[in-house]
Amino acid sequence: MVLAACETQPGKPDLEPVAGETTRPPVTPHQATLTEEAEELLMKADDSDTDVEKRIYQLQAARLFLQAGDIRRAKYLYDDINQQLQASTSAAETEYISLSLLATEIAVVEKNAPLATELITDIKPVSREQQLYYYSLKADIDYLSGKPMYAVDRRVQLGTYFTDSKQKELNNKKIWAALSSLSTEQLNNERQNRHRKNKAIIDGWLDLANVMRSGQQHIGKLENDLLDWGTRHPAHPANGTFLSSLVDNYQLDISGQKRIAILLPMQGELSKVTATIKNGMLSAYYNDKTSPIKPVLNFLDTSNEDVIFWQLYQQAIDDGATHIIGPLDKVEINQLAQQRELDIPVLTLNQSENMTSHTENLFQFSLSPEDEARQVAELAIMQNRLRAAVFFPDSDWGKRLDKAFTEHYEYLGGTVLASSDYATNTNDYRRPVRALFNLDQSDIRRRKVEDTIGKRTQSEPQRRMDIDMIFLAATHRSARSIMPAFKFHHAGDLPVYATSHVYTGKINRELDRDLNGLIFCDLPWVLENNSELETTFTRNWPQQAALTRLFALGIDAYHLIYNLEYLQNRDYAFYSGQTGNIQLDEYNRITRKLLWAKFERGVPVQFQPVDIHSRGDTQTSDSQ
Repeated sequence: MVLAACETQPGKPDLEPVAGETTRPPVTPHQATLTEEAEELLMKADDSDTDVEKRIYQLQAARLFLQAGDIRRAKYLYDDINQQLQASTSAAETEYISLSLLATEIAVVEKNAPLATELITDIKPVSREQQLYYYSLKADIDYLSGKPMYAVDRRVQLGTYFTDSKQKELNNKKIWAALSSLSTEQLNNERQNRHRKNKAIIDGWLDLANVMRSGQQHIGKLENDLLDWGTRHPAHPANGTFLSSLVDNYQLDISGQKRIAILLPMQGELSKVTATIKNGMLSAYYNDKTSPIKPVLNFLDTSNEDVIFWQLYQQAIDDGATHIIGPLDKVEINQLAQQRELDIPVLTLNQSENMTSHTENLFQFSLSPEDEARQVAELAIMQNRLRAAVFFPDSDWGKRLDKAFTEHYEYLGGTVLASSDYATNTNDYRRPVRALFNLDQSDIRRRKVEDTIGKRTQSEPQRRMDIDMIFLAATHRSARSIMPAFKFHHAGDLPVYATSHVYTGKINRELDRDLNGLIFCDLPWVLENNSELETTFTRNWPQQAALTRLFALGIDAYHLIYNLEYLQNRDYAFYSGQTGNIQLDEYNRITRKLLWAKFERGVPVQFQPVDIHSRGDTQTSDSQ
């Protein structure tokens, strides 16, 4: 059963691009090296004297393909080894264990935490190598399951057993990824934990994460702060190759003056949006007191219909721009995404329609509601909510959120059992809510009983009982009426998940008390901000309060220019921004990990979600 979980139809993998296929991301030098090493192992497998030796090389090659991001070839090798074991009459138990571990790693790389947890449960590693592999996967599953500090604890302990320098480096990168995924508040709280094993090493990691987090927004002092950390932690596992890579990156990034052209519509219907984003950028600029050489900012107006975008793009380059922020318009971003390469790095403030296009030097950054819907799906699966109902407005925005949630939720193993839209021009949600919960069917059944027995009955309509969560796509105005409608129609016990749109960003106990119990994701800027920049925003632009998240977008856009090099091609790298914990995906799109909150007594209360499946064990085996 364990083997079958990852089994696919065998066949030679198609390694050439298919006509009409979406653009694949470029292979990084590190991925190319891993792929080359895997190919060498496959040649050794072909020259092996025994079937056992052949399978050992194939297993090693599959793991390298996974590290290189080539899941397809790893799965092909898994199928091949599986077939060999099924046909063999002399395969040892240890071979089945190794293949089961590979199946688990494939599930981890595909970010399927429930499957990975299921697969690893019955694995009993035998050799020392299998034990190290097993506990590394346990740490990966901890991280996927929303328990990054469990992963850190486990990996710090594993670090004392690794002897190979590549294993140590990979282990350090995964510790860093787990720490970087924590919110600033969580990082500070972890420093107060006085009872954990390996406290000195973990405290050193926490200190380094705090140094990096502060320095990414004060780039001028980051190099010195990193070097200072090295002097304070001379024997720490990170004080070597890992620390050097951090320092080297930012030495390059601050060596010369940046000239940033900002291409945004200053007039017309988007002028208020642009004004708020611009204020965020300028506030970050004036608050940046540590950069040895301040960047030059040049704002260019894209709202003039007589001047096409490419003219402004070329003008920015001719004026000496080293980076561009913008545009905001999807049509213009689609044009950029159709190019193979851009002359200088461009950070757009929206996303192209092609989610898998790749253009060299193009980075796409937005407050995408679809991304939020996908994060809701991930949290629901993490909390074992596998049967959903979706309630969304009959608008383009609502349909987009419904599609994003449903596709990602079902990809992760959930099932959407009910879906209903509601009109945006009414506050009466009774009919679509009743349809969502099959309450009309309950009334029909009651009437049939009355017709059969010839008398009226006393009964409460029963909602459908096969769903265990609701995804609500709604604005704060709609949500304030929809949540009471859910409770009135016998669904008060069902957890309701939503995106940031259900919260205005300002506490209003009176109006939001009807939202009690509602779980939603939102920006750090909204849920935990008490910074100087927030004070600046509130004092200077109170009329833009409804656009507060766009102000945060402007702040992050300014700082990201200095952090793109660090984020690019580093799957362990994060930037802790006002709009979320930021990473780049393989297509250079900004992905943001948001914070979670739940309304209690009309106030959003932040919480850290944890996978309810995962056990609390953090210790590796003594047999290591």
